Amino acid sequence: MTPDLPADPISSRHTSPVPTPAVTLAHISDPHLPPPPVYWREALNKRALSLLSWKKHRQYVHLAQTCAALVKDIGRSNVDTILVSGDLTNFGTPDEFAEAARWLDALPAPALVIPGNHDCMVRQPASAGLHQWERWSARQYPYVRIQNGVAIIGVNSGIPTAPFMACGRVGRRQRDRLEALLERLGKEGLCRVVMIHHPPKRGLVPWRKSLLDHREVAGVFQRAGAEIVLHGHSHDATLTHIAGTDIPLLGVASASLTDERPHRQACWNHLSIHPYEKGWTINLARHRLDGSVSERASWKRAGRTEA
Repeated sequence: MTPDLPADPISSRHTSPVPTPAVTLAHISDPHLPPPPVYWREALNKRALSLLSWKKHRQYVHLAQTCAALVKDIGRSNVDTILVSGDLTNFGTPDEFAEAARWLDALPAPALVIPGNHDCMVRQPASAGLHQWERWSARQYPYVRIQNGVAIIGVNSGIPTAPFMACGRVGRRQRDRLEALLERLGKEGLCRVVMIHHPPKRGLVPWRKSLLDHREVAGVFQRAGAEIVLHGHSHDATLTHIAGTDIPLLGVASASLTDERPHRQACWNHLSIHPYEKGWTINLARHRLDGSVSERASWKRAGRTEA
């Protein structure tokens, strides 16, 4: 059964009876916000290894000031919505979810979020984790928010995994809902922007970090279509395509990562989406921390309407 579209808008500033000429989005991912203290009871599981990794290495390269500088640059760009494609936390503790909720609330534009593997590191009640972000997402995935003809679709690929694993899975139930949703939105002529944490393509991350059902998810896009797919997880600024399609697959580096390699240095993707005739023009400008643009791209994506 095709899921119903939500009646509520993202916010009053986002919805108008007369469509605006363009929708502007900022895409960021993997901020790995500085964690509050982790209690020993919370670390008697896979979190212990992740905590050790944070103490030994990751806290020195995932820097709060780097993320703050990136968010400040986004604020200067006056985008409509900020899309955060997962891994706001490091260990997925309830206190981290609460801190991340406060961070989302303080962003310079309304935000939408999906979880990543770090956010789903261990099993816990949804009330302690994902439901704390319901204001910026939904209780059920995939979800959709529509803004002036642009449908932003959030997919959850985060699952608890064994130690040393960071793979994800969308799962059959969510894939079925996603396919029905994409079909419906496509027939209505909307621009479908899909956000998922794990890249639905082989080779962008090692196997232990891969999307286990990437072939099946790619099959959904092959059959139902989409205008662009955004992902995080790899910590790489990449631009590829969904296998077997011309659908752009856009990755972004971690929002807090300090790295000498240009494709790993913190950045954000500025997307400007304009309607044209019966389709959409999507313009990309990839921003560095200092506001300079490291990469540009543009696509004309043909929309579909009811016969």
